[in-house]
Amino acid sequence: MAKKVKNLRDLGGIRAADGKHVRPGMLYRSGHLASIKPRYAERMCDKLGIKSIIDLRAPSELAQKSDVVADSVEYCHLPPLSDEQNPAVNRHNCRTLLNNIMAYEGGAREHMSNTYRIMVTEEPALDAFAELIHMLLNEENDGAVLWHCTQGKDRTGIASAAVLLALGVDRDEIMRDYMRTNRSCRFKNYMIYLGVSLVTLSLHTAWSLHQILISRREYLRAAFEKMDEINYEIPGFEFEKMGIPSVDCVIYHKGECVFRHQAGFSDEERTKPIDGSERYNIYSCSKPITCTAALQLVEKGLIGLDTPVS
Repeated sequence: MAKKVKNLRDLGGIRAADGKHVRPGMLYRSGHLASIKPRYAERMCDKLGIKSIIDLRAPSELAQKSDVVADSVEYCHLPPLSDEQNPAVNRHNCRTLLNNIMAYEGGAREHMSNTYRIMVTEEPALDAFAELIHMLLNEENDGAVLWHCTQGKDRTGIASAAVLLALGVDRDEIMRDYMRTNRSCRFKNYMIYLGVSLVTLSLHTAWSLHQILISRREYLRAAFEKMDEINYEIPGFEFEKMGIPSVDCVIYHKGECVFRHQAGFSDEERTKPIDGSERYNIYSCSKPITCTAALQLVEKGLIGLDTPVS
């Protein structure tokens, strides 16, 4: 399958929190699906169990090359970047776009790093990734989900990072998955580099384009550093937007804490991140637990339903 869809891979098997692993066969990432035949699209989705496809490309990219999607699959278009930020590339504008990137202060690599920063700070990108995670949380088709952009590297990389962070995967594991794109696209990227070198007679031009096509650790690291700088929250869990100042999720098993995730702030000014020492009003959440425990005691004959509380 991966030979026909560029950069297609399963996120299953990646190590998550507490030694657990992402479940195989549920989360896929790839490049665009515009070059496959309808019959192959049907066969791919049937074999992999894909029920939903999320297209992260900009509108102009979609207009230029629309996805080939199986009839049985739900399709959703969620562009984190606009046409101005990530225009469709074609033979008429490729040279102009590349010249603009080469003229960017810091060159192609700084341009790419800044694009990654944009994807973790600007509202349209955050909204798109939040919606992607909400779709995963509310998936009713009981099947796998695939998300993609054009190359399956940048927007797909940030989307995958957001999902993996939500699953408790550490950044080193996320970086390893991100860098796998270079292995998947090595031959094609090399041929593009060679072709551009021969056509333009400019190694600088070919090198600049190569920096756009490949995965570099510094790109994803730029996003991570920006996330730390702004105290970034995982897309889909923007508690302030939902009127929730903070959350502290704890799971105990046999008397031991096996999972804990904290996010948000303990003060109204949002300057003091929660540290686990806060106290929360749980209102009526404890009533079902208390009732269940009481009925278990009734079943064991230790108390009666009419036994006085005091």
